[in-house]
Amino acid sequence: MEQEIHITLRYQMAIGEVGLNEIVYRLKELRDSLMLKILGHILMGYDDLIAERLSNTREYSSKARKGLGRHYRRDDPERFCRGRKVRKRGYRNHERQWATVFGKLAIPLRVVECSCCGARYAPLLSAFKLGAYARKETNLEQAVIEAVMDTNYRRLIDGRSIDISLGGIHNLIVRSDIDQAYPEQLSGKGLSGLLADGTGVKQYRGRKGELRVVIGVTQAGRVEPMGTFTNQDWSEIETVIKNQIKDTEAQALPFVYDGEPGLDTFLSEAVESQRCVWHGPRGLYHALWEDGLKKKDSQPEIDKIKQLIGIELPSESYELLREEDKQSVEEKYTKSKTEIRDLIQTFSEKGYIRGAAYLENLSSRLFTHIEIWLKTGVIAPKTTSLLERVFREIGRRLKRIAWGWSDQVLTNLSKMILLKQYARNKWEEFWKNKLGIVGHFNLQIAEVF
Repeated sequence: MEQEIHITLRYQMAIGEVGLNEIVYRLKELRDSLMLKILGHILMGYDDLIAERLSNTREYSSKARKGLGRHYRRDDPERFCRGRKVRKRGYRNHERQWATVFGKLAIPLRVVECSCCGARYAPLLSAFKLGAYARKETNLEQAVIEAVMDTNYRRLIDGRSIDISLGGIHNLIVRSDIDQAYPEQLSGKGLSGLLADGTGVKQYRGRKGELRVVIGVTQAGRVEPMGTFTNQDWSEIETVIKNQIKDTEAQALPFVYDGEPGLDTFLSEAVESQRCVWHGPRGLYHALWEDGLKKKDSQPEIDKIKQLIGIELPSESYELLREEDKQSVEEKYTKSKTEIRDLIQTFSEKGYIRGAAYLENLSSRLFTHIEIWLKTGVIAPKTTSLLERVFREIGRRLKRIAWGWSDQVLTNLSKMILLKQYARNKWEEFWKNKLGIVGHFNLQIAEVF
């Protein structure tokens, strides 16, 4: 059903004196109050339309009343009444208020009486499927959550004039169903690798916690958020991620990590492990330092490892490469592996026990990206730099907002930051589903004169 709202706008202008900036400034001041008046007008018009259809059953058939007038029986508040004919009984004594993104909306609610069971109810609330105590609409929840990602709770209230309490903001975060925006299962065809890492966070009363993040990397180099977890063991996280990559087990999918304890066998049955080629040499320096070598003595060995693992893959399409180009990469790969084995032997002979053990453990996981390229032609990630940038984005926001949250709030908020920053389409789809945006209401400006 199409209806129109007519708006009369008066303005005064000092001819020859007014500037564009002032005009825009005044229009911005008017925006929220105008939207509130339009919203109120639409709701009251809808209320009148519903009451008219339910009370005038001779003119409006049951099909025209579909979805309207549902209410509980007067004599049995747990059963719905089948009656859809009402008598108008005026308005409630007090206006109903809702918190919206435009501000507080207050409108009178019409009351009707069912001709079948005698129950009195507000047909507008029934049509919107709103509970008796609902006092806000969900667009406000989205606005608050997106604002929370950029500032702390107190600044959100004081600086942005959002009419909500600190407890109200906290409840929105902790009760969020953001998990629905994460896929239960991913298609491995679009992924070139998985990355995982953890970082320390401050929690309630200064308690130190651990935030752990797992992301996928698409073949186009984009981040695919897979999960954030607070104070959960890697074995528990592994179970969750395995369910998401069920159809990737037959593929050569690398898992890149920086050597954090607990990740050596992470997803070992489903993916191939790849140690970060930047953190590897860095860790070797610390191992040799424990063996008693100073930096000037260990640096030549570190530089040699960097050179051996720094094999560059051709940027051209794998299918278009000549066989001699592929063979050249394979020869460099074979030579590097041989020289690393020789270096391990040298460390052992010189008594560098920790250095030899570290390099032995490292060597089996340094060339996974080369092996995958030689088999499939897919250029897989070889460092955790992308995940570190993700952590910077999360940390920059979490540290600006506040600290002292529970595990659930920290997990939810970090998930929201990941989705909004790196999976905007999923973030918008999540809110569209939550808001019920399916095309039942549309607006357009007919004319401005």
